[in-house]
Amino acid sequence: MSFSISAGLFQTHRLIENDGILIGDEIYGEEIVHEPVLVELLRSPEVQRLQGICQHGVSGFLGLTPRVTRLEHSVGAFLLVRRVGATIEEQVAALLHDISHTNLSHVIDFALSKPGEGSYHEVHKTRYLKTTQLPDILAKHGIDQRVFEEELFPLVEMPSPHLCADRLDYALRDSVSYGKLAIEDARRVVGALKAFPSATATHRLLVLDDPHLALILSRAYIAADEAVWANPAHVDMCERTGRVIRELVEAGCIDDKVLWQVSDTEFWALLRQTANPEQLRAIERLEEEGAPEDSGLRLPPGSKIRTIDPDIWQGEKQPAPLSTVLPTWELERKQYILSRSQR
Repeated sequence: MSFSISAGLFQTHRLIENDGILIGDEIYGEEIVHEPVLVELLRSPEVQRLQGICQHGVSGFLGLTPRVTRLEHSVGAFLLVRRVGATIEEQVAALLHDISHTNLSHVIDFALSKPGEGSYHEVHKTRYLKTTQLPDILAKHGIDQRVFEEELFPLVEMPSPHLCADRLDYALRDSVSYGKLAIEDARRVVGALKAFPSATATHRLLVLDDPHLALILSRAYIAADEAVWANPAHVDMCERTGRVIRELVEAGCIDDKVLWQVSDTEFWALLRQTANPEQLRAIERLEEEGAPEDSGLRLPPGSKIRTIDPDIWQGEKQPAPLSTVLPTWELERKQYILSRSQR
């Protein structure tokens, strides 16, 4: 059966002979995947569903930001850990780390998450997985179910401001698509990436071997945070969209199970179809007006302000944070956090 898709802005997947999949990524290059569990997962409806989900929710869906998808990000995180020699389990954990994301990504956090809760897709991951064939696929190939807990895999998930595959992939993919990082520099970052002390050590880290390249990446990350991730105008759009979704779910007009069953395009059509006149006006304002002027808008209390401080290893016994290798970065990073906190 033929299999060839555009996974998102930067990535394609194509079935090749001997049941392999050729992944072409404009940032990472080409990678051939032959391992049966990875091929079956990549072709599964659950992973393919992520193709229809915009990484940046409403702003991506409405074309205000580049249409990066959850699929290309998930595959990107998988490619990063694969490139540094991760175990098959860690590769699977990276591929599936966002598997329970809902329509419009983090917009649903604004709609349905309770105060103090984590992201909606994480809180409801177990509930979602029970409706899928993913546990059976893993069991068939002898893969431990703990791969659904990506925080157990340090190359996939690490606390900020360290690098990890999740954080690094969206940093590269978004910074390039927003014009904050040259694609040549993004490719250099991938080439400079290593696992320390090894990809299978108990305490393992993703590190870079070039502090000046790490500084370019870290500054691009801040620029992307300011422009989109923590942009008050984009947050305002998420809040307004979330309000409509919450009202429709609470009124019983939309069953929240649909959040894992349709694409963003289909979900948006459902919103329009079920909205009352006031809610429809709110939706049409989002479509027609786009992002509001952010002068005077403020970030909600507790908003995440993103920075990174990559670990640098140049052959020493232990890696050191970029802020230690280049102390001026620590000052620059703290100044940014302070400026965003005040807003």
